[in-house]
Amino acid sequence: MTAQTLLQMLEKTIQLSTRKAQVNYYEYGTGDKTLLFIPGWCINKTYWEKQCAFFAQKNYRVIAIDLPGFGASTASRENWSIQAYAQDVEAFIEVLQLEEVILVAHSMAGDVMLQVASSANVSIKGLIGIDNFKFVDVVFTPEQQQEMATYLDGFIADFKNTSQAYADRFLFHPETPIEVREQVKQDFANAQPNVALSALTSMWQFAAQVNEKLESLPQKLYLLNNDLPPTNEQGLMKHCKSDCEVTYLSATGHYPMLEKPNEFNMKLEELLEKIH
Repeated sequence: MTAQTLLQMLEKTIQLSTRKAQVNYYEYGTGDKTLLFIPGWCINKTYWEKQCAFFAQKNYRVIAIDLPGFGASTASRENWSIQAYAQDVEAFIEVLQLEEVILVAHSMAGDVMLQVASSANVSIKGLIGIDNFKFVDVVFTPEQQQEMATYLDGFIADFKNTSQAYADRFLFHPETPIEVREQVKQDFANAQPNVALSALTSMWQFAAQVNEKLESLPQKLYLLNNDLPPTNEQGLMKHCKSDCEVTYLSATGHYPMLEKPNEFNMKLEELLEKIH
């Protein structure tokens, strides 16, 4: 296979008739195992481009999707819940007849991954979360809860500006490159407020189910997280009955695949080698 073929990317759209959805996705490479990259809240498949190009050269079939309502994917519905997104992912896997699927899910998509794995509607070979499940069994202070409630009010009143302020407040590291900051904030600003708010509300509601979902996982959970804020590994180990392993990437914000792509790819490759 030539280098040119290895790096060739196809952008496609598929109809999921049972979901009344159109999913836009990138597809790279060929291989027995499929890496399915799922972006988080308000972002899109382009965040995975450097991972797609890298792992397509490692004998994987690599796919990165836009979740419906974000990026170039659409759906005729009002429900943008974690459960609905999990059904989208399951339908996508079934329609494309993907096999040996390893899910790589960022942020909110970690909850989607957890729902897919716990439903057992499709066969999943491996689970890798990117900067998620950091606060298992963490009790937030009244001040922290009030701050989040204030942001929620702001999202409802002025989503565009509040979402960008939220990103500045919580999602970046001092070393996060300016171009990454601007990309994230622009994508937040361009998101459909009704979709984003519905998904965010569902994510907060889903938090009450996370411990139970973790306990029912049939396989080991791998996480690749930044180191600030810290991940509560004690809580994870308590609830992950099939084991959990956390790998850290330092001096990065919430988007390590963009902020430090080379180091991220090396660490992700090490995790993938552990999934047989």
